[in-house]
Amino acid sequence: MNNVSRHFDPFREPASGWILHCDADAFYASCHMAQRPELREQPVVVAGDVRTRHGIIVTANYRARQFGIETGMNLGQAWQLCPDIVAITPDKSLYRRYSEHLHHIFQQYTGIIEPLALDEAWLDMSNQMSFAENPALVAASLQAQVRERLGITISIGISVNKMLAKQVSDWNKPEGITVLRKDELPERLWPRPVTELFGCGPVTAQKMERLGIQTIGDLAQQPLSAILHQFGQHGLALYLRAKGDDYTPVINPRCTDRRSVSAEHTTAQDLSGIADILALFQQCSQEISARLLQLGLVGYRMGIKWRTTDFRLHSKQLSSSLPLQSTDSIYRLARQLWLHVAENRPVRLIGITVSLLELPSPQLRFWDE
Repeated sequence: MNNVSRHFDPFREPASGWILHCDADAFYASCHMAQRPELREQPVVVAGDVRTRHGIIVTANYRARQFGIETGMNLGQAWQLCPDIVAITPDKSLYRRYSEHLHHIFQQYTGIIEPLALDEAWLDMSNQMSFAENPALVAASLQAQVRERLGITISIGISVNKMLAKQVSDWNKPEGITVLRKDELPERLWPRPVTELFGCGPVTAQKMERLGIQTIGDLAQQPLSAILHQFGQHGLALYLRAKGDDYTPVINPRCTDRRSVSAEHTTAQDLSGIADILALFQQCSQEISARLLQLGLVGYRMGIKWRTTDFRLHSKQLSSSLPLQSTDSIYRLARQLWLHVAENRPVRLIGITVSLLELPSPQLRFWDE
């Protein structure tokens, strides 16, 4: 039975339309329970090395969570909490098969789908008239299709942009539906701890707490200049999410013909210090990573470019055997290229291009929302 968090008033529809974030509940465990219905009422965990009882738990069903069993816990510790747990070795092919079926159901509701992982995706429903009239009702229909056809459940967050939709899909699990309008942020989002903000890791959260920023509302009401000074571009992204101003589009990576993603920065003064130059590469890496994540793509070739004070433009390229998408992977290769170049003249422009873009191979996440 789905759980709708609030009554929806169709006369309060946002002009920008609605975005869904669909997230399967305890996905890996749910796939096994769909295959083996006798497990549904039992505490089930999916863990690495089941045979030796020393594996790490990658997901636990909701029954197991009642005993305090959590993702990331050692299997031996979990058995101490609940000797009756059923431990199952991960089955990648099974998860991929269910993921394909899940995304096929999504496609019956809209063609604008951005996969985020095997078990979750954003759906742009802005042009769906039936959805605008009653989003919760259509979301309940989607949940019913998944439950009846696959035997698993999904939770759905509905809001005016991607990040808010993802933020609230976790509020009402399992199989919940949560609708959040932007004018409800002060009442419903801002009182929550800043650690709940998507993208705010423990290190950032600890630094914010030292500055007196404990809730999402505390962050949203800070001066932007102070956030930029303390946290840079990452802080800006979190600040915009806290205010509900993150309007990146839902992009279906299969529909994009983009061949490369680039970022560059020109400085007002000559740069010669290695730390200053690498800081610009770091900033470019963050921007490219954010764009690749939006597109759901990875790259396999990196190029850097720089302009010296004689206005000459230089470049260097290198192929990568590993996929480039995270800030760290992009920056490491850019740094390696720059140190190899050993440019000793001052520069005025720094840029990075990631190319040979393609969809990533399906990878298992080692956590469940």
